[in-house]
Amino acid sequence: MIRPLHLFAVAILLGTIEQLGHAQAPTGLAASTLANPAFTWLHRSTPGFRVSFLADSYAARHQDSLLARLSPAAHHAEALLQVKPLAEPIDLFFIESREQMTQLIGGRATGFAQPSARTVLLVTNPTWRAFERHEIMHVIAGQAWGPPGPNTDWLVEGLAQAADGRCGSYSNAAVLIALATRRGWIPFPAVLTDFRTQPDLRAYLQAAAFVDHLVRRFGPVPLKELWTRGATIDSTLAGRSLAALEQEWRSGLHEPSSPGAEELTAIEAKGCG
Repeated sequence: MIRPLHLFAVAILLGTIEQLGHAQAPTGLAASTLANPAFTWLHRSTPGFRVSFLADSYAARHQDSLLARLSPAAHHAEALLQVKPLAEPIDLFFIESREQMTQLIGGRATGFAQPSARTVLLVTNPTWRAFERHEIMHVIAGQAWGPPGPNTDWLVEGLAQAADGRCGSYSNAAVLIALATRRGWIPFPAVLTDFRTQPDLRAYLQAAAFVDHLVRRFGPVPLKELWTRGATIDSTLAGRSLAALEQEWRSGLHEPSSPGAEELTAIEAKGCG
C-alpha cells in the first residue's frame, strides 16, 4: 500500500507533468521508484527532465547545482550521437548511497539507467560525484538507437563512459594508460565478447577510450550500425576490422599526464567518482 505522504508526492509530480505540457506519466522503474514507501521525494523540473531528490539528502541540499548539470549532459549526448532531443522528459532520481540503490534496483550500483522508460537513478554524496553524463547517455542512446545487439556491452558502456569523459580528475585515457602499465591490457576479444566478467574499472576505461576514438574518427553512424546488428571478432567498421582498429588505436594512444602511483591506487580502490 502507498502511504498518504507518497500519494501526495506522486500528486506533486503529476502537477509537474501538467506543467511540462501533458508529458507521458512515469513508467517502469520511475513509477516503481515513486511508489516505493521507503522513500520521500522532493520534485523539480528542468528542460528535458523531471527530477526527484531524496528528502533530507545531500542531493536535496544541492538541488540547484545538480539541476544545472542535467541539460548540458543531455545536449552533450545528443551532439555526440547527432540526434534530436527526446520528445518526452527523462525521469531522474538523486539518492545518497549504494544501499538505497539496492533497495530500488536490487544491486549496489552508483548509477543506473532504464532507457526504455527514460529513467535514471544517481548516487551522490560529499565523497561521490553523480555520473549524470554516463547514465543520461544510456537513455538517449537507447531511445535513439533502440535495443543493442549481441556482444555490444563494450560499446554500450564505452559510449556512456566516453560521454562522462573522465575518471577522477583525469581523462579516461590517462587513467587507462596508467592502469595498462600496472595491470596490462585486457585482450580485445575478451572485451568484445565477455565484457561483463572483466575487471570493471579496466574494462570500462578501455572500452570508453576506444569508443571515444571511434566516434571522433568515424562519427556515430557506423557505430549505430554496429550497435544494432551486434559485434563479433570479425566485425568491421567503415570497412576495417574492429581488431585492426583497436590495435592501431592502442599503439598511438598518448596522454600528456597520467595519475601517479598513489593516485592510481586511490582510483583503483574508490573508482572514478
